[in-house]
Amino acid sequence: MENITFVRLRGNLVHHVQVVALLLGVGLFSSFGVAPSYHSSKIRTWSDHVIEVDKTSTSSVWDISGLWDPFFSQSNDHHINSIGIGIAPTDCDGDGVTCDKEEEDGTDPEDPCDFILAHQNCTPTSTWKNMDCDGDGVTNQKEKEDGTDPLDPCDLVVEHQNCTVPDSWKKMDCDGDGVTNEKEIEDGTDPFDPCDLVVEHQNCTVSNSWKNMDCDGDGVTNGKEKEDGTDPFDPCDFVWEHQNCTPSDAWKQLDCDGDGVTNGDEKEDGTDPLDPCDYNPDHVTLPQSGDYLSADCDGDGVTNEKEIEDGTDPLDPCDFVLEHQNCTPSDAWKQLDCDGDGVTNGDEKEDGTDPLDPCDYNPDHVTLPQSGDYLTADCDGDGVTNGDENEDGTDPNDACDFVLGSQTVDPSSTWNSSDCDGDGVTNGDEKEDGTDPLDPCDYNPDHVTLPQSGDYLTADCDGDGVTNGDENEDGTDPNDACDFVLGSQTVDPSSTWNSSDCDGDGVTNGDEKEDGTDPLDPCDYKPESVTLTPSADWEALDCDNDGNPNGTDPNPLKATAMDDSGSTPALTQVAINILENDDYLPNNDENNLGITTLSQIGGNALGTVTFDADTGLMTYTPVLSESNSTVTVIYQVCNVAVDPNVCASATVTIQVGANTLDAVDDTYVSDTNGGTISDSNVLDNDTLNGTPVTPGDVILTSTPTDELTINEDGSITVNPGTSEGTYTISYTICEAANPSNCDTATVTVEVTEGASNIIDAVDDAYNTDTNGGTISDSNVLNNDTLNGTPVGPGDIILTSTPTDELTINEDGTITVNPGIPEGTYTISYTICEAANPSNCDTATVTVEVTEGMTNVIDAVNDSFNADTTGGIISGSSVLDNDTLNGASITLEDVILNSTPTDELTINEDGSVSVNPGTAQGTYTITYTICETANMENCDTATVTVVVTEGMTNVIDAVDDAYTGDTTSGMITDSNVLDNDTLNGVPVTLADVILTSTPTDELTINEDGSVSVNSGTIAGTYTITYTICEATNLENCDTATVTVEVTEGMANVIDAVDDLYETDSHGGVIPGSNVLSNDTLNGEPVTLADVILTSSPTNVLTINPDGSVSVVSDTKDGTYTIEYTICEIANPDNCDTAIVTVVVEGISVNQLVTPNGDLKNDFLYIRGTDKIKSSTLKIFNRWGVAVYEGENYDNVRNVFDGRSRGRSSLGVNDYLPAGVYFYIFNYETDEGSFTDSEYIYISR
Repeated sequence: MENITFVRLRGNLVHHVQVVALLLGVGLFSSFGVAPSYHSSKIRTWSDHVIEVDKTSTSSVWDISGLWDPFFSQSNDHHINSIGIGIAPTDCDGDGVTCDKEEEDGTDPEDPCDFILAHQNCTPTSTWKNMDCDGDGVTNQKEKEDGTDPLDPCDLVVEHQNCTVPDSWKKMDCDGDGVTNEKEIEDGTDPFDPCDLVVEHQNCTVSNSWKNMDCDGDGVTNGKEKEDGTDPFDPCDFVWEHQNCTPSDAWKQLDCDGDGVTNGDEKEDGTDPLDPCDYNPDHVTLPQSGDYLSADCDGDGVTNEKEIEDGTDPLDPCDFVLEHQNCTPSDAWKQLDCDGDGVTNGDEKEDGTDPLDPCDYNPDHVTLPQSGDYLTADCDGDGVTNGDENEDGTDPNDACDFVLGSQTVDPSSTWNSSDCDGDGVTNGDEKEDGTDPLDPCDYNPDHVTLPQSGDYLTADCDGDGVTNGDENEDGTDPNDACDFVLGSQTVDPSSTWNSSDCDGDGVTNGDEKEDGTDPLDPCDYKPESVTLTPSADWEALDCDNDGNPNGTDPNPLKATAMDDSGSTPALTQVAINILENDDYLPNNDENNLGITTLSQIGGNALGTVTFDADTGLMTYTPVLSESNSTVTVIYQVCNVAVDPNVCASATVTIQVGANTLDAVDDTYVSDTNGGTISDSNVLDNDTLNGTPVTPGDVILTSTPTDELTINEDGSITVNPGTSEGTYTISYTICEAANPSNCDTATVTVEVTEGASNIIDAVDDAYNTDTNGGTISDSNVLNNDTLNGTPVGPGDIILTSTPTDELTINEDGTITVNPGIPEGTYTISYTICEAANPSNCDTATVTVEVTEGMTNVIDAVNDSFNADTTGGIISGSSVLDNDTLNGASITLEDVILNSTPTDELTINEDGSVSVNPGTAQGTYTITYTICETANMENCDTATVTVVVTEGMTNVIDAVDDAYTGDTTSGMITDSNVLDNDTLNGVPVTLADVILTSTPTDELTINEDGSVSVNSGTIAGTYTITYTICEATNLENCDTATVTVEVTEGMANVIDAVDDLYETDSHGGVIPGSNVLSNDTLNGEPVTLADVILTSSPTNVLTINPDGSVSVVSDTKDGTYTIEYTICEIANPDNCDTAIVTVVVEGISVNQLVTPNGDLKNDFLYIRGTDKIKSSTLKIFNRWGVAVYEGENYDNVRNVFDGRSRGRSSLGVNDYLPAGVYFYIFNYETDEGSFTDSEYIYISR
């Protein structure tokens, strides 16, 4: 290069002129050819401007600050290649920074390696480019290209080291990591990466910046890690408490301790990322690994890895598999009591018992209060938790030592199949029966399935003094205090037994024991010991067999007849009820258990004695010689229904009075004509012993008066001239055989004016009853006369004034007014001669009114035929023709009494039986029927039976009646043989030959069934059939079958009852349709087939489509509603059914199937809207809680098959399929409730 030196002019104008001139000159020069290249050199002038000519340049570059470059072209077509001339400031040392700039910067303009890189303002020289100013082994030029700092020995690309590296650089530590650059290159680490080194090769002092760095991102600076002796390049080797800077994101994503929770989450949780056992299980997001797997976080002796395999909780020292303990448990674990049995885990390990089983422990080693699972467990399986047993003071390890009322959990199957009280009924059956499994005397004998043993055998359940074991041996009932063997009493009877009366005799069992009588024998007792009311059974017995039940027997232990007495006038029959005071009962007494007979066995009575055993009456009629004397009759009464007969005797003493003489006053009418009064005789109404006297019986005496005389024959004479008036005369009659036996009477004679006709109204007497009405056959005129001749209605005028009780009617009859009480009443009447109304006479009518009988009973004689085979006479009933008030009677209307004869018996139902062996002949038997409502209203009839030679077998075909319809076919359940008999026993087809001739309408089939022939119209039809004894075809009988054929129904409609369940929300029950199970001719019905009707209730409605609706807010309960379906084609063809709806307000579904099919994916509890508060706990079969929640709502708070409790599974893990147990406690407006049951989880 050639140099051209310019004289520097002052001022910009001169400067520019010089430059332009120079450039013009050079430009002209270069345009004539290619100029040779020039090497540049620098010429320092006072102006510090140099023109540099570079002949090797292929472009014209003019480098001069502040100059215009007229020759510069960026077009590739117009290069000025001959020379490049630039005018630039001077760069004395070639480092690319002008001298002026270096002077400003204070750097050495002569030192190419002393400059400010940022101030390079010209092109460095080649020399400079090939230099290595910073001694890092990379030329300045290469560093320029790499963009590294040629003045910074630690700013380079190592791979571009292209010159010798000085030792100084090698000994340097560019990244400050304490390892020289040389060593880092040897190690293959990056000498510029302070975190890329071999720690063991640190051979120089680390820089402070390196110390403050955190190479491994663990939040602890390298310097701190050096102090702690941890590895600054291991993000998991640090002291947790020395974290003094923010950890890196990469570190946060790591899991140093392998517990599955990132370091970052552990930082947030406040747990130790270096401690595999310090973490929040809810934040596990990574697979657990490393130290965590080999650790035993809960100290239970099972590594976490094994617990994960087992599905147990590695953080729960009490959730592990005992057989999988593979490391030494911690001391803390040893001091725990996982199962709450009061024995530490450590002691259980030594004892060889299961620390997880609250029921497997050594009671001698209990050192802690029993708690937790132990208290809720039921070690002995008796249904009472250990905790409750501790409170009750019972033994939690003895399945038969518990308080029944404390049973709160289900007993074990072993307990259920055991028999604690030895009564032979398993505990489980006793639970179902509601009996006490601890009480050997409280059980259901029907449920005994085990041998009775133990306490049961030594107990005395019924308190009868005989142990159950002895009762079993004796074959008596150990639960019946009155069923025992007296000789087996070995223990003291109970107070209840002592105060009871087994045999019902009124003497307590205890008193019978003291008396030495048999408490089981109702007829063995001391009467003076009776303190109780005898039982009805005892009263129905007849201890002394006298026929009188104990209840009505004055002397139930001894048949007794008591003496009787009576009196009677001479020659007058007397009736004495001699059984009235005896133990024996008359035969007509329905209480008589026997047959009473009466007979005379002694006495001095000479008269006639009769006995009526039916009534208990003895009648006696004294003879004349016994008048005015005392006679005796000794009688014997027997019950002949027992063998031997039971008899007793007594004496009847009868006082016979003297003959009774009765002179009765007389009244006559006469007239002044005088003379003997026609038909007068004072003796006519006098009696001796009630019998009219005759002149030979008596001595008649009388003293005549001035007006009257009683003649010797008893007639009365009115002395002539006697004036009108009323006169009296007395007379006396004395017994001819006993003149001291006398009686006196007065005769009154009314003397009237004499007339042609004498009218005589005579007194009358009648009997009737309180029913009232006209007295039958009454007529007051019947005994009245006119001139001694009976009067006729035309002869007289009859007048009478009615009384309150009686009326004499115009025809002379007498009417008793209805409703009058019993008593004797009188009424007077007057008859006057029709032709002479002043000729009158008056008489008195006396009426005795007795209690009326409402009903007229009539027993009518009967006749029957029978044969010598005996037995009940077919079709016999003595009552068939008897009547009560003219109507046929039934056994409910009357009491039937009859004394059997040797040949005949009238049975209680009125049928007549011929005693077997009775010979041919005619026999009679009497019977009496008495009105049930009035036992005194009776009547007796006689039954006559003609017995002929009998046939061996009596065959009886009985008429039948059936109903069929026009659809024809066999009548259901029809069989003509059903009521037929052979010798009184139902016949079978094997016994008889059945024959019948079909009619147009009916057929009797071979099996006895009856068929209605096709086409038979509605109506009543008959058909006869004959049955003959198969072994004696001549022994036959015929009967008639009557069939009422009704219009048949073509279709059979069947409404079937329905059952639905729903909740109290009301509305249509889903899926309900009452028609779904109804049929028409066996086919399902549709609404097109039937008319559906139903009346809604207060709760239920059956809708027109058959669905069922429930009123909202219906209380829990069971409700019913009826509906009727009728065939549309035949609305008379109907059937009715009942729909039952069970409303359950709150209930727990018992199935969970968390398989995503939206059906039972969670546990559904019906009626949660009615619950104020609730808690739900779910346990697995080991009693471990797998879910615990409050205020279950079927929406947010639900059990969906995942663990939410103390479980071996992690939270959110789905539980295995199987059976679980829940306890649901809830409170409603109606109170607090507990529901507990099993649920099933299925996949």
